[in-house]
Amino acid sequence: MIVGLWCAHPDFSLRPSIRQASRVLNFEADLPKLETKMPVPVFNTPESPSASSDTEPFSITSSINIGR
Repeated sequence: MIVGLWCAHPDFSLRPSIRQASRVLNFEADLPKLETKMPVPVFNTPESPSASSDTEPFSITSSINIGR
């Protein structure tokens, strides 16, 4: 659980490398010391690519919407 939280840290610069995570999972390194209160991730919506295209709806696509 701790390694999963470490790998999903909202600040990507604080996430471990695959090698670091593997070493912990293989008991070759100590568990990381995580903050007791994780920071809350902030998601900003991208602005419209051009101010002149206000008549066209702005849409975001995601691979979640695509069938497998």
